[in-house]
Amino acid sequence: MSQPGSSQSFAERLGVSGAAISSLEPKHPTTRLAVRLGIVVVVIACIVLAVTKESGRIASIHWRFEPGWFALCIAALLAFQLCHIEIWRLMLRALGGEVEPRRARSIWSLTLIARYVPTSMLMALGRVALCERERVPKRVTLASVAYEFALTVITSLALSVYLLWRLPAFDNVLKYVAVALPVIGVICLHPAIFHRLADYVLLRMGRAPLPLSLPFGRVLEFAAMYLGSFVVAGVAVLAMAQTLHPLGPGDSAIAIASYGLGYVAGVLAFVIPGSLGAREAGVALGLSIVLPTAVAVAVAISVRLLQMGVEVLYASVTPLLARGPKAAASGTPAAARAEGRS
Repeated sequence: MSQPGSSQSFAERLGVSGAAISSLEPKHPTTRLAVRLGIVVVVIACIVLAVTKESGRIASIHWRFEPGWFALCIAALLAFQLCHIEIWRLMLRALGGEVEPRRARSIWSLTLIARYVPTSMLMALGRVALCERERVPKRVTLASVAYEFALTVITSLALSVYLLWRLPAFDNVLKYVAVALPVIGVICLHPAIFHRLADYVLLRMGRAPLPLSLPFGRVLEFAAMYLGSFVVAGVAVLAMAQTLHPLGPGDSAIAIASYGLGYVAGVLAFVIPGSLGAREAGVALGLSIVLPTAVAVAVAISVRLLQMGVEVLYASVTPLLARGPKAAASGTPAAARAEGRS
């Protein structure tokens, strides 16, 4: 254990042991690293190729910089981050895990940075470890992370369905699959399905079953919240697009939906740390419907860089705001009962 005053690694700050991290290492790390690097190279190569094809038109593109739209982009990204923090905190509370609000915001923001570790598993492990310090059982935190992941994927896909119907590559049965997947996903989050599946997994892990799961009505409420949050993130994309290049009057919906498509692309490329490259490619693909490819790529990369800056800002500021005596809320009867059954 690190001595007081000694420098700690990021994993130690999250409360995750070296053994826990090493257990995530692949059996053949060289092969896995080669695969990850190969995917990154392919994604970047596709982006470069797309821009190269448009290189002859770059000089004729109407570039500009609008400070007002740029400020709106930053404000929307700040709001998007806060939305996801608060939705997760409310879900954790609904599941019986009470954490003092400032501490919950700090935990979420700190662990989000860990998604830039390959496979992003350190993010979940860190959140479980830090919430356990707040007397929240591991299985409750894991359930909140599972709901969070499922709902963000479902709602981002739902937002991007409109785009998929507009893309020529999806002018086939795939667009109908895209419509069906969010519906099936929401149905799978019904307590009759989710709770049984979660209990089965927990029992296989030697853990007690979940103390409770979210009622289906609450699942739909949180889905609506996440859908709204992705619209906010889409406004950031719209604002950045307007910052660099004028959009047509009917193009706003496509720009907003592009963030959802980028998020889905990032999930599919989960082996890439932080989905770097994949998410930008998804956003650029959506924007390319209404913008020159070079502009679409510039917008996607600019939004991602700003978003990473916002993530670092939250990870730096929220722990400072969380300092001080812990609220008694982390020891609520609901959390204590759930702890007693872990």
